[in-house]
Parts: sequence; structure tokens; C-alpha cells
Amino acid sequence: MRGTGTHRSSDGVKPEERWRGVAVSEGSAVGRVLRIHSDARQQVYLAALEESEVEHEVDRFRAAMRLARRQLRGLKRRAELALGADHAYIFEAHLLMLQDRKLRDDVEGYVRRGRVNAEWAVKVVADHILAVYAEVKDVYLRERSADVEDVMQRILVALSGKDGHGARLLPDDAVIVAEELMPSVAAELDLSRVRAIASDAGGWTSHTAIIARGLGIPAVVGLRDMYRRARTGDEIAVDAFAGEVVLHPSPQTLEHYRASLARVAVPTNVSASVEDGVTADGEGRRETLYLADGDEVFLRANVELPAEYEGVRRYGARGIGLYRSEFLLTHRGAMPAENEQFTAYVKIAELAGVDGASVRMFDLGGDKTETEDAERNPALGLRAIRFCLRRENVMRAQVRAVLRAAAHGNLQLVLPMISDISEVRRARRVIDEEREQLTSEGHETGEVKIGAMIEVPSAVLVADKLAREVDFFSLGTNDLVQFTLAVDRGNDEVADWFRSLHPAVLRSIDMVMKAARAAAIPVVVCGEMAATPAYACVLVGLGVRDLSMTASAIPRMRRVIAGIDAERAGEVARECLECATADDVEELVRARLAMLWPHFFPPETLPVPIEVER
Repeated sequence: MRGTGTHRSSDGVKPEERWRGVAVSEGSAVGRVLRIHSDARQQVYLAALEESEVEHEVDRFRAAMRLARRQLRGLKRRAELALGADHAYIFEAHLLMLQDRKLRDDVEGYVRRGRVNAEWAVKVVADHILAVYAEVKDVYLRERSADVEDVMQRILVALSGKDGHGARLLPDDAVIVAEELMPSVAAELDLSRVRAIASDAGGWTSHTAIIARGLGIPAVVGLRDMYRRARTGDEIAVDAFAGEVVLHPSPQTLEHYRASLARVAVPTNVSASVEDGVTADGEGRRETLYLADGDEVFLRANVELPAEYEGVRRYGARGIGLYRSEFLLTHRGAMPAENEQFTAYVKIAELAGVDGASVRMFDLGGDKTETEDAERNPALGLRAIRFCLRRENVMRAQVRAVLRAAAHGNLQLVLPMISDISEVRRARRVIDEEREQLTSEGHETGEVKIGAMIEVPSAVLVADKLAREVDFFSLGTNDLVQFTLAVDRGNDEVADWFRSLHPAVLRSIDMVMKAARAAAIPVVVCGEMAATPAYACVLVGLGVRDLSMTASAIPRMRRVIAGIDAERAGEVARECLECATADDVEELVRARLAMLWPHFFPPETLPVPIEVER
């Protein structure tokens, strides 16, 4: 979505343009556009072959596959240096595709049957696979189509005889602007010099988002056709807190962003210091954090991908507040076996240490019903806990893996999208049955606490009764806002209606916190609210003491949390609960935080309403 301002940019020529997208890696930056396009994209033509030429064409395709595999192995080594070893799994997946016998047979079969050139056969097979992915409603799986496209384009490059590109150095102020930043392209860039990333395509689970979060680079995706409007060298400002990108920013806009950057800059050295109100407790990177008036606060990490593991220790997270187990499926395209899951969960337990990790059960489904008809509204369909209870074999395998892994570390199990107490009771029965079965088989199991994700209004309204059924709550603010306000946060047509500080959302959180306190169970708040300082202050005022976020957001949050006190944050929260509209709450928050803690919340760093041309 784009809006054109009336101001001229600092060069006095081009008008300022504002774009709204999805913020997938927090931060902000000012720099110069560096347009990156997929150099692998090839023009594909159709050529009819004589019968005598067919086998030669098949041999040419096989040679190209061998070349593509060599290129990918080189990219994998380069990725380990440029992006970190944990990003290598992307290229492992690509290599597995190139080794897939069905893919090879499909292309060779098309060459033989149609007597066509290998390029055309690759295109036809790729188009068929991409069409299948396009029909999948599950976002995680649908966005894996980028892997297919990347691999197919690499095969086409190999068929052309090219041997790829060397690593490209970037200017110090580079802001990458792309239609979509493919992993094979990212591996050829010196991303240590990148200030931010902005792309037309992509979502929270896209490779652009994965790479950005893993490296702590601010990123906004889903900008539609901004790539077409931008030119290399254009000035650009990226606000990955608000999900806004400004092309050709005016002098006033540049001043605003530069002042914000100066105010909110957090040192990269996040070791404990008395000044930050943090004291090391002597175990690795674990760090204890207190509010200014003495209450302890836990900052945990949300983890999904191996690329994010390093940040858990680096930024001193107090364990893993939410492990999104869907990665185990989406990086390989098939349901993982029990032993594969067991190995992954043991690694997560070791990473989390004594503070533990909460493993969310597969939040999958919503793409097909038992009759194989596509669901009309997958977000409200057969997904999350409903999917797990309907596909008990899937649920039981995951439960067994977690119970076994818990013998090697501190693990908890979170039931996603709970809407009814009966779902918790059914899930507990399955867990108890599998524990008994494992014991009878001679497997060692560990104690596993069971929590409920509070994400839908029905769970909020029965939170007092639900709290008696579980050991803890995991409050997912992203979906809670979405379902409470009936706003699809991925739809930019209604993005302005997605208001985290809406009074209905805050009252819902208040109800959940009161229910948890009455039942003496903890609450971990996950989602974007937990990682946004202004929102986190309101959460602290509502009684939240356990926040889970992307690991790279922890240093900034630690600095802010250590400087505020519960009493005054509580006063702000109570005022917010009395407001009638989201506008009223946001205005109150801006005024109160700037007055109470001006060193953390100067006016220019707080969110302001954005006028977008419609």
C-alpha cells in the first residue's frame, strides 16, 4: 500500500512516498537503495526435438543437475560464512530437491514424451509444483514455494552453462530492496553491511524474514510493487517497528528517523551491567532483570528456526518462551517421525537450559478437510489443537517425542488456539495415555507442564475456569488482536484496523491476568506486543512479568524494562482500561510514557498515526 506525500525529498526532485508492509524483523534504518533482482531468472523457450536428439537432451539435463548441485554446495559453504552455520539448512533442503528422484523422472519423462528441450520441461514441472503450493492454505507451507522456484531457476542457470556469481560487496549504507530475497542471492551478499531489507513479497515465514531475524537486520516485507518504483541510490528510511518504508524521505522525515535511531540505539555488547539494572547469575548468558522498583521480569526467546538458536545465548534469554515446532515439518515438506522430533526437542531443551522451553504443538491445518475440499476460511477452520485432535496419530507422535525429550531437559507443552475446556481435557488424556505407553515400553520420560495458548475471545471469557485445567497460560497477542477485532493482520486493506492497544484487547489481557493470578499460574506473553517497548510498559502495568520475543529484541527491551517501575506502569495501564477507543489509548500512552520516562520514550520515537492515501 502506497501513499505519496506532498514533501520533496532531500534532493529536491522526487516526492516522498510511504509504503506499508509487514514488519518481520524489528529495527529502523536510513540508507540508500540497492536493488537486488534474481540473476538466476532465465528466459525459457520451447524447442521441438527430433527423436534422435531426445537422449542427448536428457544427458544435458543430468549434467545441468550435477552442475547445480556443485553450485549449491558452494553456496552452502558461503552461507555458513556470510549468514551463519544455522542458515545452511536452507541449502540442504535445496540439495535434497535436486536429489529427488521424482523431480528428475518428471522432467526426463516430459522431455521424452513431448520431445522438447530440457528448459521447457523444467518450466512445466516447476509450474505444476508451484500451482500445488499456491492452493495450500497453510502459510508456512505456501511460502516454501520460494524454495521450489529458487531450485528450478538454478537448474535453468546450469542448463545455460553459467557457473553462478561470486560474493558481492555492498556499500556501508545499503538498504536491500528486492521483489523477494532468495537465499541463493542472499548468500552472495555481504549482509554484515546491510542496514535494512525491504521486499515486495514475503511474510513472517519467508526466507527474507528468516534471514533478517537471524542476523538482526530490520526488515519489512509485503510491500507489493515498491521494487518497481525504487532505484539504486535512492534515499530510503525503513521503520520495521511500524511496518513502514519511506522512499525519497523529506528532510523532516530524515531528521525524525535519525533522531529516533540516536535515541533507541542499543549497544551490540549486551553483557550485564549495573547501569542497565541487570546482574549475571553465573550460568552462561542467563541474566536476571528487575524493574526499577524490584520486581523480577523474565525475557525469553521465541524460536522457530536453527538460525535463531545462537541469539538465545548471545542475548541472554531466560529460556525459550515459545518454540514453534512447525519448522520440523516445513523445512522438509513431510510430517517428521517421532525420533526426528525427539532429537530436535532434546536440542531445544539443551539450548534453553534450566529456564526451560515451551514447545507449541503443531499449529498446522486449515488447508484441507477430511473430504479434501479447500476450507473457505482456514484461519477459523481445522487448525492448531483441532487439527491435532482430529489427526491423533500426528498428535501422539509429537507428545511421545516431547515426553521422551523432557527426560533430558526442562520442557513444557503448549496447546495452540484453545477455544474450549474440553479440548484441554482431551489433550491431557492423550498425554497421560502416551506417558503410560512409553513407560511400558521402557522409555524414560520427564515431567512436562501443560499450558494453553490464549488467542481467541472464547478462551478469554472462560479464562478463570481454564486456569484450573492447565499449568500456565501462553498469551499470543498477535492472534488475540486479530480474532478479537476480526482483522486479518496479513491483509493490508484492513491493516489500519489492527490495533494492539484497542481497549477490547487490553481488557482481554487484563481478564486473563486476573484469572491466572487467582489460580496461581504463570502467564508468558508472546507476540509483537511483548517485543515493543511502549506496549510492553502497558503489559507490565497489567501485571505481566514474563515476556517472550525474537531474541534480537531482548537487549533493547532489557534496557527499557530495567528503567521503568511497576507502580507507575500500573497507573498508565489502569487509565488505558478506562479509554473508549484505540485512538484514545494510543494518545494516552504517547503522552504518559514521554512524561514518565522521557529518556526511553522521547516523542519522536513513539508511534504516531500514519495517513495513507486510499
